[in-house]
Amino acid sequence: MKKTSGFSLIELVIAVSLASFVLIGVSVIASQMARSQVEGIRGGTVTGWSLVSYLSMAKEIEEANVLAYPIADLAEGDAVIVCKNWSRMQGLLPGGKLDAAGLVSVIQYCVDSTDPTNLILRRYANVGALVACPCPGAPGACNAAPVACVASPAGTWTETGVVGFRLEKITGLPNMFKRDNSIGGVRLRYVIGRQTPTTNDPNPKSTPFNIAIGMQKQYNSSLD
Repeated sequence: MKKTSGFSLIELVIAVSLASFVLIGVSVIASQMARSQVEGIRGGTVTGWSLVSYLSMAKEIEEANVLAYPIADLAEGDAVIVCKNWSRMQGLLPGGKLDAAGLVSVIQYCVDSTDPTNLILRRYANVGALVACPCPGAPGACNAAPVACVASPAGTWTETGVVGFRLEKITGLPNMFKRDNSIGGVRLRYVIGRQTPTTNDPNPKSTPFNIAIGMQKQYNSSLD
């Protein structure tokens, strides 16, 4: 009698089980690779977009004439306010327009910390012929100091867009902005991305910005 060739039921079960383990392993590896690629693309997009916005912000601060906030030298904060077409050395204090026929621009960059895990840098502006540069410390002489980023009053500040999101403060530095009269401007200190590893992201990617920006202040005036 001839013996029939083939696989026994036990052999088939073992083969299917091994194949299943292999397929599961391949699927897990493929999923991790896909997730890593998506995160890389997303992170690169966020970084690139934020870099463009940062360059625009830096240029706007450079072109400003007055650093209205932070007020004192070496003071820090999570907002920076600059004014264009204004100088506190022009005319009677607290100041006046550099170009009497032009508009005054008051620009505020501030940190929205509503979600501590996703700090957002927003831009507000107040532009007009009758707008005055804020000068805290001289009540009644000019506009009052602006309030918190997410509570800017309607009609005074208009939000014009988001400069950056997925931001963090640089480790060890409590605030994103610091006034520095030695450079006639302000220092920007923040990170795009994540600095601290997590279980889901053991190798976080981040781009730090810690840059000094000098301004077009009149005669390097301490008043401005």
